[in-house]
Amino acid sequence: MSEEVPRWPDSLPLPAKVTFGPRRVHLLPADFESEGAISDILHDLYWFRDDQYYLFYSDTLKLTSEVAREFEASGVVFTEIESYFYMHPKPGYERDFIQVVPNGDYPAWRQEAANGEMFCRASLALDSAMRREMDFNESAARTRDAITDTEDVVDLKPNFFGIGLNLNSAWRRFLTWFKSR
Repeated sequence: MSEEVPRWPDSLPLPAKVTFGPRRVHLLPADFESEGAISDILHDLYWFRDDQYYLFYSDTLKLTSEVAREFEASGVVFTEIESYFYMHPKPGYERDFIQVVPNGDYPAWRQEAANGEMFCRASLALDSAMRREMDFNESAARTRDAITDTEDVVDLKPNFFGIGLNLNSAWRRFLTWFKSR
């Protein structure tokens, strides 16, 4: 899928309104064979919660049992599973799928696609317990960063003709020396 904003054809009048929906991410079982792929999808599901993530699989292209166990352990869940998806028959649509339900009235090119391998589409989401845990971890990390921030609120650096004394640093060194005794 292209990330470019589509251009309206010059031959048509401008529409009164154009609405853009969430980004759709189409995944295949082969996308999860690399190291760190599940942690990447966890990251994306957490940080880009408005986007829609779909896993397309078939009888021949499916998740390995190891990856399925990792999915379950990581908190990625299937929220909805739909059938009758086929790879788009036109060139340039490699990761696009179309749904062709049996006995439907479709154009010839859609009927042609239904002659290929049927896929199922699973909607992926982050388990609510995992989302709460990730929220807690993120909040704890931000709090820890705020506590350990060593930037001084008040900067005391009096100087005379460009030569000065950093009183903040002197105070920290004094406290370190005093605690070590």
